[in-house]
Amino acid sequence: MKIDKERKRFLKQELKEYEKVTPMTDDERAALREWVKDGNSVHENGAMAVYEGGRPMDFLDVYRHDEEIRKALATMSYEEGSRYLLEEYGIDRGGIMTPKPPTYEELMKKANRLYRTCSLYWEVLVANDLRDEAYEYVREHIDEEWPFELIDRDIAQ
Repeated sequence: MKIDKERKRFLKQELKEYEKVTPMTDDERAALREWVKDGNSVHENGAMAVYEGGRPMDFLDVYRHDEEIRKALATMSYEEGSRYLLEEYGIDRGGIMTPKPPTYEELMKKANRLYRTCSLYWEVLVANDLRDEAYEYVREHIDEEWPFELIDRDIAQ
């Protein structure tokens, strides 16, 4: 891909500033530099992944997440890895992106865990005298629509 001189200069300067403030390993630095050399910004990624607000995720954040997955898969058999990818990310190695629906027992277990997590958070708020502020915040925001609301996520894992 041919990159015009102005963009190339901008990307190099952006990379230089990013490297100053972002700790990274030598492997991460090499991958990031290769990414920028190919004409991409440090604030873009090939997976088109975005942060909650819709801003593209930095290349390095996606790279690190992918490395975590690779490391996890390296310790598993193919079957265990396939199960992990399906359960954690909804990825079927056959290319289908939809996991099988959870059973009633799995849903109950997840609901109980979420309820327990909320209760524990509430105990921390009460212990730190933040109950009234938390109650008011929940009351004000409970009906707001969240981005990606239909995505299945379990923050208590």
